[in-house]
Amino acid sequence: MRYFSSASLLAAYGSINILLCTIAILSHGIITVYTVITICFFMSIMFPTIFALGIKDLKADTEFGSSLIIMSIVGGAVLPRGVGYISDVTGNIQYGYVVPLVCFAVVAFFGLKGHRIKVKQENIPVSAIL
Repeated sequence: MRYFSSASLLAAYGSINILLCTIAILSHGIITVYTVITICFFMSIMFPTIFALGIKDLKADTEFGSSLIIMSIVGGAVLPRGVGYISDVTGNIQYGYVVPLVCFAVVAFFGLKGHRIKVKQENIPVSAIL
């Protein structure tokens, strides 16, 4: 974190995991096993970084925002069912890695642009400017 911003590192790790999921889906043999293990390595910084970026600059709403992030940790309960369903339908467990691939795409987007707070601008009547 000394040399890279946390948002760019999150985007990079999310993008690397997209590539690794694609390899896990398309490859065969021991390379697939190594790829799946490597996915876990690149997931290591994701939750703490998402949490830190998610509550950054919330000021008075920090407690509310952090509680929403904590309550929304349902991926471990919901997503394995999607992986299992795809694996059952296709007869190939590797195709189930499409589910985490999509999730990593969302994480990469969050690292690139999604973490920025949009400031609501007041509508100023044109007559007030003139």
